[in-house]
Amino acid sequence: MTGDERGSAVLVSTYNSAGLFNPLLRIVGELKARGVRNVWFASTEDRRADVEGLPGPGEVSFVSLGPALPQSSPDTWDDATYRALTNGDRADRFARYLDVCTDFDYIQQLYRRCLEVIDDVQPAVAVVDSQASWAMDAAQTRQVPFLVSISTPPSNFLQELLPPRYPAPFSGLPARMTPRQQAANAGFRSRLVRALMEPDRLRRNLVAIARRKAAGLRNPEMRPALYAEDAAALMSYTVFGFEYPFPTAPAKLRMLGPVVPRQLPPADRDDELDRWLDDHPSVVYVGFGTIMRPSEGQMRTIVEVADRLGPEHAVLWKLPAAQQRLLPSAARLPGNLRVEEWLPCQLRVLAHPHVRVFFNHGAANAIHEAVHFATPQLVMPFWLDCPDGVVRAVDSGVALAVEHTDPLDVEDILAKIGRLLDEDSFRERAELCSQRMRQAGGLTVAADLVLRHRDEAAAHRTVGAAVG
Repeated sequence: MTGDERGSAVLVSTYNSAGLFNPLLRIVGELKARGVRNVWFASTEDRRADVEGLPGPGEVSFVSLGPALPQSSPDTWDDATYRALTNGDRADRFARYLDVCTDFDYIQQLYRRCLEVIDDVQPAVAVVDSQASWAMDAAQTRQVPFLVSISTPPSNFLQELLPPRYPAPFSGLPARMTPRQQAANAGFRSRLVRALMEPDRLRRNLVAIARRKAAGLRNPEMRPALYAEDAAALMSYTVFGFEYPFPTAPAKLRMLGPVVPRQLPPADRDDELDRWLDDHPSVVYVGFGTIMRPSEGQMRTIVEVADRLGPEHAVLWKLPAAQQRLLPSAARLPGNLRVEEWLPCQLRVLAHPHVRVFFNHGAANAIHEAVHFATPQLVMPFWLDCPDGVVRAVDSGVALAVEHTDPLDVEDILAKIGRLLDEDSFRERAELCSQRMRQAGGLTVAADLVLRHRDEAAAHRTVGAAVG
């Protein structure tokens, strides 16, 4: 790095989880496509190829934070852990998730590594995901302006600012609640507090807070509200009207809509999947992300749904190879069903005019990408923030919901897919929401925001050095 470049760098820091990582990867990809230099992307080693493979004339350097924490990846969970974290009361399973995935020693290790990176890169501005407390801690310690990337509903990150009657994060409750739902909302908050205050959890947290205080961290309790207070900007990938408004939202919260590339990567000349989509005028796309593990019974249900949708409608199902072992033999799969373990670009699938319904698990990126392309959705809330995304999609009129049960209800799924295919209102609402999301600016405005804060911080640093 040249002397002129010091103090003008952009440092991006995030965990490796797809829901957190992908929006920031796209923002960095936009900066690289614009020819921006001196961009640094810090994540765990398993994400190196994703960053180094970004096209464009700019310069992006990958910085390794070392190996990912094994238990933070659902791929490493045994069946008992998976069931404990994805079944039962939502408040209890959120607390259990924190037990499994929060390792305070590892967080301190990432914090120290991030300090080293900041000292080496000397960034003008940092961009960090909302769950990377260690990156926000390091930015606060080194007094680097930072922007927070919020990939879940922003109310989840800003929950300390919410009015009492606002639906509790992770509850899956709507903005307009019946008296029974209002009681359920209060009950969920109480159960979550009780779960988090369970003696062993409380003891671990108090020890960690004491260690963080001793280390001189500004926010030893890792309260999102304090991170938000210090942030230069908060970037959310939705819009109010889809997200439920709340009057206490800070002015620095920027509602950007989904960060979808302006130009999708072109299909390969020999892309057989693209030709298959061209050949089938009505396609239901099924994709449940990288975490959900459908049971054998749930898979049989989806195969039956596909069979009964044919021959008029085809079904494309993205299903990881490790899960395909539970499928019936290929000879017993219906002819209108195509199963793929990996898609070169999910966005290209959602953008295809023949894809008429997206059956997904309710994760924020999946829901918002479908809205961006005006694709009606059948949503099956899976875990953590998924119920919150689902209720917002249903209230916006772009989706219908089914319960995540085992086995799944075949008739309910078929009836709701039929409505999504036949009733124009879902497509019309999806097109209206798509317009609103796109008008927010998405990826273009996100990249502009990062560069504006970079330039302002670099100019302030230059003036300060001259005065000094």
